[in-house]
Amino acid sequence: LFLLIFGEGEKLVPRVARNLMRSGYYHVIIQGLNKEYIFSKKEYIEKYKSIVHKKLEDSDVVILGYCIMNNHAHFLFYCEKVENLSKFMQRVNISYSNYYNKRKDRVGYVFRDRYFSQEIINQKQLFNCLKYIHYNPVKANICRNMNEYKYSSYNEFINDREMINDNSLKLLFNTVDNYKELFEKIHLDKFEYDFLDIKEKEFDEFKKEIENEYKMKFEIIKSKKDILKIVVREARKQTKVSLKRLGEELGMSEATVWRCMKEK
Repeated sequence: LFLLIFGEGEKLVPRVARNLMRSGYYHVIIQGLNKEYIFSKKEYIEKYKSIVHKKLEDSDVVILGYCIMNNHAHFLFYCEKVENLSKFMQRVNISYSNYYNKRKDRVGYVFRDRYFSQEIINQKQLFNCLKYIHYNPVKANICRNMNEYKYSSYNEFINDREMINDNSLKLLFNTVDNYKELFEKIHLDKFEYDFLDIKEKEFDEFKKEIENEYKMKFEIIKSKKDILKIVVREARKQTKVSLKRLGEELGMSEATVWRCMKEK
Protein backbone atom coordinates (compact mmCIF):
# COMPACT_ATOMS: atom_id res chain seq x y z
CA LEU A 1 0.00 0.00 0.00
CA PHE A 2 2.89 2.33 0.39
CA LEU A 3 5.31 3.85 -2.07
CA LEU A 4 8.24 6.22 -1.71
CA ILE A 5 7.33 9.40 -3.57
CA PHE A 6 7.69 13.17 -3.42
CA GLY A 7 10.94 13.41 -1.53
CA GLU A 8 14.24 11.74 -1.09
CA GLY A 9 12.95 8.44 0.18
CA GLU A 10 12.80 9.43 3.83
CA LYS A 11 9.05 8.95 4.37
CA LEU A 12 6.44 6.38 3.49
CA VAL A 13 3.28 7.83 2.00
CA PRO A 14 0.36 6.15 0.20
CA ARG A 15 0.31 5.83 -3.56
CA VAL A 16 -1.77 8.59 -5.13
CA ALA A 17 -4.20 7.93 -7.96
CA ARG A 18 -3.64 11.33 -9.59
CA ASN A 19 -0.70 13.49 -10.51
CA LEU A 20 -0.82 16.29 -7.93
CA MET A 21 0.94 18.65 -10.31
CA ARG A 22 -2.10 20.42 -11.84
CA SER A 23 -4.43 18.00 -10.12
CA GLY A 24 -6.82 20.56 -8.68
CA TYR A 25 -5.96 20.49 -4.98
CA TYR A 26 -6.37 23.95 -3.45
CA HIS A 27 -5.92 25.60 -0.08
CA VAL A 28 -8.60 28.31 0.11
CA ILE A 29 -9.04 31.13 2.62
CA ILE A 30 -11.97 33.51 3.02
CA GLN A 31 -11.83 36.54 5.32
CA GLY A 32 -14.25 39.14 6.63
CA LEU A 33 -13.97 42.63 5.15
CA ASN A 34 -11.69 44.82 7.28
CA LYS A 35 -11.03 41.75 9.44
CA GLU A 36 -14.62 41.92 10.70
CA TYR A 37 -15.61 39.01 12.90
CA ILE A 38 -18.21 37.62 10.53
CA PHE A 39 -18.25 34.29 12.38
CA SER A 40 -18.35 35.75 15.89
CA LYS A 41 -21.27 33.59 17.03
CA LYS A 42 -21.86 29.86 16.97
CA GLU A 43 -24.98 30.34 14.83
CA TYR A 44 -22.94 32.24 12.21
CA ILE A 45 -20.33 29.48 12.00
CA GLU A 46 -23.02 26.80 11.78
CA LYS A 47 -24.81 28.76 9.05
CA TYR A 48 -21.70 29.16 6.91
CA LYS A 49 -20.85 25.51 7.39
CA SER A 50 -24.38 24.45 6.37
CA ILE A 51 -24.22 26.63 3.25
CA VAL A 52 -20.90 25.06 2.22
CA HIS A 53 -22.33 21.60 2.86
CA LYS A 54 -25.46 22.28 0.79
CA LYS A 55 -23.59 23.85 -2.14
CA LEU A 56 -21.21 20.88 -2.27
CA GLU A 57 -24.13 18.59 -3.11
CA ASP A 58 -24.68 20.02 -6.59
CA SER A 59 -21.07 20.81 -7.52
CA ASP A 60 -17.97 18.90 -8.61
CA VAL A 61 -16.00 20.36 -5.70
CA VAL A 62 -14.84 17.90 -3.02
CA ILE A 63 -13.98 19.13 0.47
CA LEU A 64 -10.90 17.55 2.04
CA GLY A 65 -10.60 19.67 5.17
CA TYR A 66 -11.83 22.86 6.81
CA CYS A 67 -11.54 25.12 9.84
CA ILE A 68 -13.87 28.07 10.48
CA MET A 69 -12.43 30.74 12.78
CA ASN A 70 -14.01 34.01 13.98
CA ASN A 71 -13.02 36.28 11.09
CA HIS A 72 -11.79 33.84 8.46
CA ALA A 73 -11.93 30.22 7.37
CA HIS A 74 -9.54 27.72 5.79
CA PHE A 75 -10.54 24.99 3.34
CA LEU A 76 -8.79 22.24 1.44
CA PHE A 77 -10.66 21.48 -1.79
CA TYR A 78 -10.31 19.26 -4.81
CA CYS A 79 -11.78 20.49 -8.10
CA GLU A 80 -10.64 19.55 -11.59
CA LYS A 81 -11.53 22.94 -13.08
CA VAL A 82 -10.48 25.98 -11.10
CA GLU A 83 -13.28 28.04 -12.67
CA ASN A 84 -15.79 25.68 -11.05
CA LEU A 85 -14.15 26.24 -7.68
CA SER A 86 -14.48 29.98 -8.25
CA LYS A 87 -18.19 29.62 -9.05
CA PHE A 88 -18.69 27.43 -5.99
CA MET A 89 -17.05 29.94 -3.63
CA GLN A 90 -19.01 32.78 -5.18
CA ARG A 91 -22.30 30.96 -4.58
CA VAL A 92 -21.36 30.13 -0.99
CA ASN A 93 -20.24 33.65 -0.10
CA ILE A 94 -23.18 35.40 -1.75
CA SER A 95 -25.57 33.15 0.16
CA TYR A 96 -23.83 33.82 3.46
CA SER A 97 -23.55 37.57 2.78
CA ASN A 98 -27.31 37.79 2.28
CA TYR A 99 -27.90 35.94 5.54
CA TYR A 100 -25.32 37.96 7.50
CA ASN A 101 -26.52 41.35 6.25
CA LYS A 102 -30.09 40.49 7.13
CA ARG A 103 -29.15 39.27 10.62
CA LYS A 104 -27.00 42.33 11.31
CA ASP A 105 -29.38 44.78 9.59
CA ARG A 106 -26.61 46.03 7.37
CA VAL A 107 -25.79 46.36 3.67
CA GLY A 108 -22.61 46.05 1.65
CA TYR A 109 -19.75 43.63 1.27
CA VAL A 110 -19.12 40.99 3.91
CA PHE A 111 -15.98 39.30 2.57
CA ARG A 112 -12.59 40.72 1.70
CA ASP A 113 -12.22 40.00 -2.02
CA ARG A 114 -13.66 36.70 -3.25
CA TYR A 115 -11.19 34.31 -1.66
CA PHE A 116 -7.48 33.55 -1.56
CA SER A 117 -6.21 30.30 -3.02
CA GLN A 118 -2.97 28.35 -3.10
CA GLU A 119 -2.41 25.35 -5.34
CA ILE A 120 -1.07 22.21 -3.69
CA ILE A 121 1.68 20.79 -5.82
CA ASN A 122 2.66 17.50 -4.17
CA GLN A 123 1.45 14.99 -1.63
CA LYS A 124 3.74 16.04 1.21
CA GLN A 125 2.43 19.59 0.87
CA LEU A 126 -1.13 18.22 0.77
CA PHE A 127 -0.72 16.48 4.12
CA ASN A 128 1.09 19.49 5.58
CA CYS A 129 -1.78 21.71 4.49
CA LEU A 130 -4.37 19.46 6.12
CA LYS A 131 -2.50 19.64 9.40
CA TYR A 132 -1.96 23.38 9.03
CA ILE A 133 -5.70 23.95 8.64
CA HIS A 134 -6.53 21.88 11.71
CA TYR A 135 -3.74 23.54 13.71
CA ASN A 136 -5.18 27.06 13.29
CA PRO A 137 -7.18 27.16 16.57
CA VAL A 138 -4.12 25.95 18.51
CA LYS A 139 -1.94 28.60 16.88
CA ALA A 140 -4.55 31.23 17.76
CA ASN A 141 -4.49 30.07 21.41
CA ILE A 142 -8.16 29.09 21.32
CA CYS A 143 -7.40 25.54 22.43
CA ARG A 144 -4.43 23.38 23.30
CA ASN A 145 -5.18 20.40 21.09
CA MET A 146 -6.60 20.18 17.58
CA ASN A 147 -9.34 17.76 18.59
CA GLU A 148 -10.79 20.30 21.05
CA TYR A 149 -12.00 22.70 18.38
CA LYS A 150 -15.59 22.07 17.25
CA TYR A 151 -15.55 23.91 13.93
CA SER A 152 -12.87 22.04 12.00
CA SER A 153 -12.86 18.75 10.15
CA TYR A 154 -10.29 17.18 12.49
CA ASN A 155 -12.81 15.11 14.44
CA GLU A 156 -14.65 14.09 11.28
CA PHE A 157 -11.63 11.98 10.35
CA ILE A 158 -11.64 10.32 13.77
CA ASN A 159 -15.34 10.03 14.61
CA ASP A 160 -18.59 10.83 12.80
CA ARG A 161 -18.24 12.29 9.33
CA GLU A 162 -20.40 15.17 8.14
CA MET A 163 -18.84 17.03 5.22
CA ILE A 164 -15.88 14.69 4.83
CA ASN A 165 -17.02 11.70 2.78
CA ASP A 166 -15.64 8.59 1.04
CA ASN A 167 -14.56 10.63 -1.96
CA SER A 168 -12.64 12.98 0.35
CA LEU A 169 -10.80 10.02 1.89
CA LYS A 170 -9.98 8.52 -1.49
CA LEU A 171 -8.54 11.80 -2.78
CA LEU A 172 -6.42 12.17 0.35
CA PHE A 173 -5.37 8.61 1.16
CA ASN A 174 -6.30 6.58 -1.93
CA THR A 175 -6.52 2.88 -0.98
CA VAL A 176 -5.11 3.05 2.55
CA ASP A 177 -7.53 1.13 4.78
CA ASN A 178 -6.10 2.29 8.10
CA TYR A 179 -6.31 5.96 7.13
CA LYS A 180 -6.99 7.02 10.74
CA GLU A 181 -3.54 5.81 11.73
CA LEU A 182 -2.00 7.73 8.84
CA PHE A 183 -4.14 10.78 9.66
CA GLU A 184 -2.84 10.84 13.23
CA LYS A 185 0.74 10.43 12.03
CA ILE A 186 0.34 13.38 9.66
CA HIS A 187 -0.73 15.57 12.56
CA LEU A 188 2.32 14.62 14.58
CA ASP A 189 4.82 15.43 11.83
CA LYS A 190 6.50 18.84 11.67
CA PHE A 191 5.51 21.46 9.11
CA GLU A 192 7.65 21.58 5.99
CA TYR A 193 5.79 24.18 3.93
CA ASP A 194 4.55 27.74 4.32
CA PHE A 195 0.88 28.37 3.70
CA LEU A 196 -1.34 31.36 3.15
CA ASP A 197 -2.81 32.71 6.34
CA ILE A 198 -4.58 35.70 7.85
CA LYS A 199 -2.22 37.98 9.72
CA GLU A 200 -3.29 38.39 13.34
CA LYS A 201 -3.63 41.85 14.81
CA GLU A 202 -0.77 43.43 16.70
CA PHE A 203 -1.59 43.85 20.38
CA ASP A 204 -1.31 47.66 20.18
CA GLU A 205 -3.89 47.67 17.38
CA PHE A 206 -6.14 45.49 19.53
CA LYS A 207 -5.80 47.92 22.49
CA LYS A 208 -6.94 50.85 20.35
CA GLU A 209 -9.97 48.89 19.11
CA ILE A 210 -10.91 47.99 22.69
CA GLU A 211 -10.61 51.63 23.77
CA ASN A 212 -12.88 52.68 20.90
CA GLU A 213 -15.42 49.96 21.66
CA TYR A 214 -15.71 50.73 25.39
CA LYS A 215 -15.10 54.48 25.04
CA MET A 216 -12.46 54.49 27.76
CA LYS A 217 -8.68 54.34 28.05
CA PHE A 218 -7.00 50.98 28.47
CA GLU A 219 -5.73 52.00 31.91
CA ILE A 220 -9.34 52.42 33.07
CA ILE A 221 -10.45 49.17 31.43
CA LYS A 222 -7.84 47.37 33.53
CA SER A 223 -9.86 48.27 36.65
CA LYS A 224 -13.16 46.91 35.28
CA LYS A 225 -13.16 43.24 36.27
CA ASP A 226 -16.05 42.07 34.07
CA ILE A 227 -14.72 43.84 30.99
CA LEU A 228 -11.20 42.66 31.78
CA LYS A 229 -12.16 39.01 31.47
CA ILE A 230 -13.63 39.65 28.04
CA VAL A 231 -10.54 41.61 27.00
CA VAL A 232 -8.26 38.76 28.07
CA ARG A 233 -10.16 36.17 26.04
CA GLU A 234 -10.45 38.39 22.96
CA ALA A 235 -6.78 39.41 23.12
CA ARG A 236 -5.75 35.75 23.01
CA LYS A 237 -8.17 35.03 20.15
CA GLN A 238 -7.31 38.01 17.99
CA THR A 239 -3.58 38.51 18.56
CA LYS A 240 -0.38 36.55 19.10
CA VAL A 241 0.21 38.19 22.48
CA SER A 242 1.84 35.86 25.02
CA LEU A 243 0.41 35.15 28.46
CA LYS A 244 3.42 36.89 29.96
CA ARG A 245 3.01 40.12 28.01
CA LEU A 246 -0.75 40.14 28.48
CA GLY A 247 -0.23 39.82 32.22
CA GLU A 248 2.27 42.68 32.19
CA GLU A 249 -0.10 44.90 30.19
CA LEU A 250 -3.01 44.19 32.53
CA GLY A 251 -1.12 44.01 35.82
CA MET A 252 -1.96 40.33 36.29
CA SER A 253 0.00 37.14 36.80
CA GLU A 254 0.14 34.56 34.01
CA ALA A 255 -1.93 32.22 36.19
CA THR A 256 -4.65 34.86 36.59
CA VAL A 257 -4.67 35.48 32.84
CA TRP A 258 -5.10 31.76 32.26
CA ARG A 259 -8.00 31.59 34.75
CA CYS A 260 -9.72 34.51 33.00
CA MET A 261 -9.46 32.67 29.70
CA LYS A 262 -11.12 29.59 31.15
CA GLU A 263 -13.97 31.32 33.01
CA LYS A 264 -17.36 31.35 31.27
